[in-house]
Amino acid sequence: MDGNGFGSWRQRVIVHVDAKYADEVSTRLCVSGPLKKQGNPERAYFEWFRVTTRRGNDEDVVFELSLLLGNPPSKYDWHIDWSASEY
Repeated sequence: MDGNGFGSWRQRVIVHVDAKYADEVSTRLCVSGPLKKQGNPERAYFEWFRVTTRRGNDEDVVFELSLLLGNPPSKYDWHIDWSASEY
């Protein structure tokens, strides 16, 4: 996780959704598109960034994604890949 030298950190979060909603989720997360699509049923994987003042701040990650994508279970069927994320 990159620090900016002023006490905040840039979190990198990998989130995957039902691939049929990839375009809509790209818009909601303000990202250009999925990193990849894979699986059966197909999932779209996104790299999403946010800034925090606390390392390991997973509660705020879930809260902000819930605001953007709806509370799980939402129509996007979103999940965070914590092992691939830096938070």
